[in-house]
Amino acid sequence: MNDRHDILRALDLPEEAIPLFLAHIAQFCQDHGGRRHYGELLALLARYQTPVEQ
Repeated sequence: MNDRHDILRALDLPEEAIPLFLAHIAQFCQDHGGRRHYGELLALLARYQTPVEQ
């Protein structure tokens, strides 16, 4: 297994719920300060969102 897989499994969510969860967190960040406050978290979410959705 790789780190990405371990991290996503640690969420303890059904696989089909992970993209929705990540999108929800990203939207929260955008709504509450965007990149100015959550830049690093948004970058991390983008890194994990893309492979999950493909």
